Amino acid sequence: MTTRRSLRTVVVLASAAVALVVAACAPAPGGGGGTGTTTTTSTVPGGSTTTTTTTSIPGAGVAGTVVAGRQHNCFLRTDGTVRCWGNNSFGQLGDGSTTSSAAPVPVSGLAGDTRNAAGGDHTSAILTDQTVRCWGNNASGQLGDGSTTNASVPVAVFNLPGAAVDVTAGGSHTCVIRATGGASCWGDNFSGQLGTGSNTSASTPRSVSGLSGTTSIAAGDAHTCAVAAGAVKCWGANVSGQLGDGTNGDANVPRTVSGVAAPAAVTAGASHSCVRTAGGLVQCWGENIYGQLGDGAVLPPPPQEGDPPPPNINSNVPRAVVGVTGAVAVDGGADHTCAVLSDGTAQCWGRNDLGQLGDGLTTTRSTAAPVTYFAAGTSVAAGEAHSCATRAVNQVWCWGDGASGQLGPNGGVGSTIQIAVTGL
Repeated sequence: MTTRRSLRTVVVLASAAVALVVAACAPAPGGGGGTGTTTTTSTVPGGSTTTTTTTSIPGAGVAGTVVAGRQHNCFLRTDGTVRCWGNNSFGQLGDGSTTSSAAPVPVSGLAGDTRNAAGGDHTSAILTDQTVRCWGNNASGQLGDGSTTNASVPVAVFNLPGAAVDVTAGGSHTCVIRATGGASCWGDNFSGQLGTGSNTSASTPRSVSGLSGTTSIAAGDAHTCAVAAGAVKCWGANVSGQLGDGTNGDANVPRTVSGVAAPAAVTAGASHSCVRTAGGLVQCWGENIYGQLGDGAVLPPPPQEGDPPPPNINSNVPRAVVGVTGAVAVDGGADHTCAVLSDGTAQCWGRNDLGQLGDGLTTTRSTAAPVTYFAAGTSVAAGEAHSCATRAVNQVWCWGDGASGQLGPNGGVGSTIQIAVTGL
């Protein structure tokens, strides 16, 4: 998932409201998901994709997994229907309204869904016929229907050149992997995040220049990354080094990320990117102000008036995430990153002011911390300031900011530890 920094919601809470709910971790009463594999960028046969990742475990949006947007989440059930909850200001829950809901609501008229992805304030899905539907904010044409009109119910993407096998949603753009191995993107293109060789936005799909053999794709706030022909490629905004090619200049065509061997799947946060390797290691690059690269960097103290500029701890080349091995799913949020490991535990790192790391604290950290009480995980999703994950029985648990209902009916305004989402 991703969010453009200028579009982020800045929540200022009175001290009485800052207290985060520390809820009891009672088991969820049975989820509505299915069995399957798992992911966080998404996967296609032989690969992966989205604001998350894949191998032989469902990709972001595969039945039984959860995806996170800026302040909303969606869960794909095994019957091909989708439940969404959280902020609905732009219709991103897809229930025909713009009323936010902490209780999961069914997406109107959507059946036969096989994958979905949540962006800043919009959501996308691939149906069994390999066509694409999108709903929510459409100010930049990110719904792909040829208009810039918001939609509170799914609308068909117009003139997609071929069958879609995976989908990812960014801050204000959307991309798919086509069955041919190419990729198409649409929406905002101010920084070249559509990868077309121009910076002209598009409200209908445009082919990504020179991309073939694509197996994983992930959209950040204003950049996009993919695994294509066995290499990691990124394009779009690069002021923080999120393209990973050793430069800090934007690119409107894919560039090769240096120093990654055997990439399996990519994920993208607001201004950082990560790759999960075939061996289960994780490497990240880009913005690191809050330690979201997980490289153990010493984080500067909160700035005080008159302080000199803090040291630059961003990285425009990949850095290894310290202490994370056996990763099977990874997802980047606005300023934090989370992973599910092969033993079913979850770890998160980066910004934690609202408890989005799930470790029971609100301490921002540049090394991975275990998510408290979490086990048997299968997929993970990171939003702006919250996170969610599914378990083997396809129950969904969320933690972090809950001010818009993104933690579910029992989440209150927030929690530093996991809360079971009911009503799926």
